[in-house]
Amino acid sequence: MQKIIIFSAIALLSFAAMAQDRKVAVFDPAGSVESSLKEIVREEISSIIVNTGGFTVLERQLIEKVLEENRFQTGGLVDDSQISEIGKRMGANLVFVSNITPLGANYYVSCKMIDVMTARIEMQKTAQTQRGSSDLMQIVQRMVNEMFADTPKPSVTSRQTNQPVVEEKPVLPPSGRLIADGRKVYQGGRQLSKSEVCGLMMNTDAIRMYNKSLSRNRNGNIWLWSGVALIASGTVIIVTEPFYYDGGNYHDAVGALCMLAGGGMTVTGITLKATSKKPVRKAVDMYNSGSARAGMELDFGFTGNGIGVALRF
Repeated sequence: MQKIIIFSAIALLSFAAMAQDRKVAVFDPAGSVESSLKEIVREEISSIIVNTGGFTVLERQLIEKVLEENRFQTGGLVDDSQISEIGKRMGANLVFVSNITPLGANYYVSCKMIDVMTARIEMQKTAQTQRGSSDLMQIVQRMVNEMFADTPKPSVTSRQTNQPVVEEKPVLPPSGRLIADGRKVYQGGRQLSKSEVCGLMMNTDAIRMYNKSLSRNRNGNIWLWSGVALIASGTVIIVTEPFYYDGGNYHDAVGALCMLAGGGMTVTGITLKATSKKPVRKAVDMYNSGSARAGMELDFGFTGNGIGVALRF
């Protein structure tokens, strides 16, 4: 019976571990470009990952501390196994590294994500700007969104090589109001991925409500599957009691307690998942109302008769 209880505890811990966020260490971009541009790109990458469900970005202070303790600089970490080893010391599951290389008036950008346990590149994308620094942020956003999206998007031309890739003009999501259907969000008749929704709502009040929905749904999954594991453990304890114990109600009580606790956790998880839909509707309503207000413009100008004021909707 002790073996069964230990097995049940291991199963419960496994369910909880599966539901935890994966920790990502975002290194400063390497390359011969100004430091201010590197900082902007790094913060843009971090913000996208933070707003993607299932991932947590390590604090920059922790990354800098570990690099300093090991006398490494981000620009000098070129070997994947070396990057993997440093990532382990940071407590990360994944390391995100990038490189920005000037190509005439444009930039060649490379991004890759490395699993610290295997030192294997999980994903790599490359692209080249067409308008110098003007479209650099847009291309970085597209690349990172694709790497962390539920399904790959064809908007950025990428390949698993180190050769520059000439990117066509990025295809933007269709304009128009958003429509919420449960936890799904549609625009122009097309369902948007979580990263696309976060990209549209970024820097608006709506992103807070949408992130609340993602967090509530994620916690709901943790409670739900942990509850299922407890119920299964309690059932196993009660059913197998005659084979491992000669009389008494001790194991019956343990099994019943596991099933009772599991039932409560399951109900909590279902409740959290059910209530995670409401913040999505609120976020969509806030975004749509904000878009409507953003369409009003007030312009000032000089005319032959003096100063002119124009109000456009």
